[in-house]
Amino acid sequence: MLPESSQVGQVAGDHRWADDDSDLVANDYSNVRPVNWLKVVPRTTFSQAALHSFGSFLSVSTSNDYLEEVQAVLRGETFIEEPVSLPEEVVDTSDDDATAQNLYETAAQETEDYLLKAWQQTGAAFEDVVGAVFEALGYTATVTQVSADHGVDVIARPDALGLERPFIKVQVKSGTSSIGECEVNQLRGLLNPGEQGVFVSLGKLTSGAAAVERNSPNLTLIRSKRFVKLFLDHYSELAPEWRAKFPLKQAFVPFR
Repeated sequence: MLPESSQVGQVAGDHRWADDDSDLVANDYSNVRPVNWLKVVPRTTFSQAALHSFGSFLSVSTSNDYLEEVQAVLRGETFIEEPVSLPEEVVDTSDDDATAQNLYETAAQETEDYLLKAWQQTGAAFEDVVGAVFEALGYTATVTQVSADHGVDVIARPDALGLERPFIKVQVKSGTSSIGECEVNQLRGLLNPGEQGVFVSLGKLTSGAAAVERNSPNLTLIRSKRFVKLFLDHYSELAPEWRAKFPLKQAFVPFR
């Protein structure tokens, strides 16, 4: 399962010891229960408070605190998120590496969830976020007009005046729907000799899209997790107005 997705299931039987499955035993997953998996949805389908209750993407959660929300998602309904204020927790991790690791994973996952939920709600304005990240990377980025972009949402150039080549043509998708071979080929068809293409998607990229990338040395696909990492790695280089729109605080978790 992709880490940016949540898989909802229903326990279908009793616990057993998986001594008949060497792979499970070797990976320390010997205690198992059968599960009927009901639905796979993007993590950002759930409210921020529910995600906080579920824990990091490495966790299996049995929390009933947001059962009504989970049931609504299973029915295909849109659950309206109400503003919430989560309490700030101060955790002493000096004597517990496991606690420190869990705190780090939870903070990293909740930061990713926060950014993806915010970006998915921006629609076409996500193009401006992508342009801001390219600016933080040292490029001169121009966001094209929505009505006349012809499939190119951002054009990035390597110099301060925006005159030098190669141009980087960027197509941006902020929705959670899957992006396939057709969409990626459309961008590839817009590239002139010497130009590079970048496809930034917050949704899934199909195996067909990945195959186009493998056969196209001038094309790069950036999935949601990689874009989050780019945003965080270059957060301090973002223009002040962008740091104000997506305020983040750096935290240090001690590991021995």
